[in-house]
Amino acid sequence: MKIKIALVCGGPSSEHEVSLWSTAAILKNINPDKYEVFVFYIDRQLDTCFFSVKPGSELKIPEDKKLFQPLLDGIQKNLKPCAKAVLMGIHGEFVEDGRLQNLLDFFGVKYTGSGMAASVLAMDKYSSTNLAEKSFGVSPHTSSGLGVGVKLPKTIIFNSDNSDLDYRQIGFPVVLKPNDAGSSVGVKILKTAQELEQEIEKLKNDRKFDYWLLQEYIDGAIELSCGCLQKSSKEFVQLPPIEIIPQKAEFFDYDSKYQKGGSKEVTPPESISKELSAKISLLACQIHQLLRCRTYSRSDFLVKGKDVYYLETNTLPGMTGTSLLPQEARAAGISFSELIDFIIEN
Repeated sequence: MKIKIALVCGGPSSEHEVSLWSTAAILKNINPDKYEVFVFYIDRQLDTCFFSVKPGSELKIPEDKKLFQPLLDGIQKNLKPCAKAVLMGIHGEFVEDGRLQNLLDFFGVKYTGSGMAASVLAMDKYSSTNLAEKSFGVSPHTSSGLGVGVKLPKTIIFNSDNSDLDYRQIGFPVVLKPNDAGSSVGVKILKTAQELEQEIEKLKNDRKFDYWLLQEYIDGAIELSCGCLQKSSKEFVQLPPIEIIPQKAEFFDYDSKYQKGGSKEVTPPESISKELSAKISLLACQIHQLLRCRTYSRSDFLVKGKDVYYLETNTLPGMTGTSLLPQEARAAGISFSELIDFIIEN
């Protein structure tokens, strides 16, 4: 008997389209012999549509608004009674900040990935990175070059109502990014004080994100991302890191992530030693545990010399055709279909 699975996608976030790409890729790769698949689509206004879909087919969202109903009704009437488990193909605000998980917990719906508390913490880049630094930070007895300590770029957190910043302690270039967004949405590298002041003025009229980070730009650093798969409370699969080499931008921005040819990804990394690569794999799983993530996550790092800088952890990493986690899993001998099985089963 096939297992009934609901793929949740869409949502009100800036990563709505990314969510649809992830869901389409999951639908293409999910095992048709094991699963009966439904799609639970959430539009930008939080109305929902629930429909059956054949594995391997294209994802087509119904346009007839008569088929839609409010979110709470959709969860109660469709999601809870019709699916054994919910597979999260959704990203960004409303889900990676734990709000959707909170609703699913309330209605007793099982879902894949991290719970509400871990999602809230990981989405808050400033809090989660500082927690990691306190737990795994460089001290006189540790060295990030040995993989047992991390550094953080110099960082200032602020909101648009309190934007009188002393950015001299960071210097230029500087990285400006939202404290709680994914897919590099809103991230900019600013090279002068004038550019920074212009961007801050824009933020005063843009209330999309509450808090922003002003962060030291680590010139010449190697960009790395590393996934962690969790089998049980004490058993983990350490995936190899992936080295990211942007081809069209200064850093791994939104277009680099999702446009073909936007970046070159190398697994295992070519620019660091095998020893350091293994230590970063371990560190990604240590951070996964620290933040109390569940089943799978992906953490982002910069490496310069022997210094490892921790940037953030993504509790619902992308699952598109170009996404990093499936590439890392493939390098570890885990196919996309097997990765989907792992996420559902664990």
